[in-house]
Amino acid sequence: RTKFGKVECLKFRPYVQSGRVFKEQESLSLWVSNDLNKIPIRIKADLAVGSLKADLDGFNGLKHQFKIIMD
Repeated sequence: RTKFGKVECLKFRPYVQSGRVFKEQESLSLWVSNDLNKIPIRIKADLAVGSLKADLDGFNGLKHQFKIIMD
């Protein structure tokens, strides 16, 4: 769920080098919209010191319609 509503996403968990920046090898998660735009919706990371979470705040000028799931 985003501030725009529900968005169908693909979730990626790339391997990162653990140690200096990231806590573990799978500490990073990235959500991308599952449409033709492939907009990064959210990123979360467990860092060696704390954590990080960033959500999409706005968008404009998209080439394709942005699909929001209405409940």
